[in-house]
Amino acid sequence: MSKRRLAVPGAAVAALTLAALILPATGAHAAPPADSCTQNWSVSSGEGYANGKWCNNNTKVVGTVHDTKADGRCPYVRGNLSNGGRVDSDWAGGKGKSRAITLYAPSGTRFTSVTMRYIGC
Repeated sequence: MSKRRLAVPGAAVAALTLAALILPATGAHAAPPADSCTQNWSVSSGEGYANGKWCNNNTKVVGTVHDTKADGRCPYVRGNLSNGGRVDSDWAGGKGKSRAITLYAPSGTRFTSVTMRYIGC
């Protein structure tokens, strides 16, 4: 009859200790810094209006877009970027409907303005 050992107790303890030291360092994530949203913005058009705040040195735009007219047009916000690009929000559809929006500028750019646009809906 042969005797087999499944594991050497010292090696098992060492492996578990090593895992306990490594996993928190690689698996834990620090909380992102809080947004700095200090300046207000607002825009409007015949289809609706939107308002919110500029955040993080104009790299993030937060707010709400509102549809105020039953005209088959659904308003949204367009964020215009420093490199000539743009980022569009989701649209609010149907008179009286609103939608929260968050726009992020791609790395190396900032928002220079926001405008109201609409789509047929």
